[in-house]
Amino acid sequence: MDTNLEAEYGLLGCILKKGELIKELTIQGKHFSNTSNQILFKALREIEQKGEPIDMVTVVMTLGNKLSNIGGKPYLSKLMNSVASLEPFKTYEKYIIDSWKIREARKIQEREIFNLDDLSKIMSQYSELELENNDDDYNHAESLKRLYENIEKQDKGLSGLDTGFIDLNRMLDGFQNGDLIISAARPSVGKTAKMLNHAVAHCENEGLTAIFSLEMGEESLNKRMISAIGRIDGHKMRNPNQFFDSNDWDKFSKALGELSNMNLHIYDKSGQTVQYIRSKVRKLRRMYPNKPILVLIDYLQLIRSGKKYESKNIEVGEITRSLKELAKDMKIPVYLLSQLSRGVENRQDKRPLMSDIRDSGSIEQDADVIEFLYRDDYYNGESEKRNIIEVIVAKQRNGKVGTVELAFKKEYNLFVNLDHRYES
Repeated sequence: MDTNLEAEYGLLGCILKKGELIKELTIQGKHFSNTSNQILFKALREIEQKGEPIDMVTVVMTLGNKLSNIGGKPYLSKLMNSVASLEPFKTYEKYIIDSWKIREARKIQEREIFNLDDLSKIMSQYSELELENNDDDYNHAESLKRLYENIEKQDKGLSGLDTGFIDLNRMLDGFQNGDLIISAARPSVGKTAKMLNHAVAHCENEGLTAIFSLEMGEESLNKRMISAIGRIDGHKMRNPNQFFDSNDWDKFSKALGELSNMNLHIYDKSGQTVQYIRSKVRKLRRMYPNKPILVLIDYLQLIRSGKKYESKNIEVGEITRSLKELAKDMKIPVYLLSQLSRGVENRQDKRPLMSDIRDSGSIEQDADVIEFLYRDDYYNGESEKRNIIEVIVAKQRNGKVGTVELAFKKEYNLFVNLDHRYES
């Protein structure tokens, strides 16, 4: 018998005998070579994620019609009876993953190389393959050594990616790699405009920006960014041939040129899932291994999970956990827009609170930074703070909280610093 299949049978038998073992495994369904074993392991993971015990009843119920495809109950009994000891289950896992890596490496070897770019991509894929599921033991001394070396070589200035705004940089020290940043506001306050301002600022700093837009199309986003870059009235952008004068056309041409030179990637497919977002980000990382990447998502409540949950809160919680994992695994900031509930409108003070985040689930737990956008003139026509947006940093896992004010030129979809604060 194939030694790889023996390891697969052994590992699955161990889990069927003692379900808790699956919590100690990092292996995924794709690592199994046998289709029946892939189906069974994915069912075991599904049971684990639902918090149910793994036993013959839950396995049979979860597999449903797929049970007959893998050989029925006799196959499950065969797996359980093939295991003499649970002790080597981690060894089985290592054998399976190592065999998978060999199979994947062979696939990479078969790809044709036509130029240096192809060679670079293949080398990057080899590196990724080597790192995947690398379950080496933690070395505390090595970890502290790396920490010291990173601190020693760190440049002065921001520790994260430039947000484009002086006060916000002072508050956050930039967008930090590995952080999930939630930006929440009521409709029409300016959260998408602010997101696009971050996109432009990051690209102007030679970075790569990936925008995942589940509500607005690529053309609308590009128009908004051209409006902001060129200081062109957004209303005129709706029909330039009707409203533009010669000065507008000149500004439009320059802004279009600037935008075309930016390393900007827009994905406007509806019904996007976290898996879709992750796959696109991984592809960008392979294409641009040394570029600082900023991921922007508009917005949380439109992301699809791909499976059914008991409630929207649980579903949203699963999505935010997955996006936090994406930020951590890829070592990038993920900036995620979110809606606020109508509860804000029922209070005298309309400034948002944590409890106002729609379908909050575990958002507060998963996010490293939570900011709310508030415009007093949105609610009060007589407000003294006209065209001023308060960015309320309500949570910062590794920093202070507080409020930053930015000027919002709505007609241009443009946020700007309140520069008078820095005048001598």
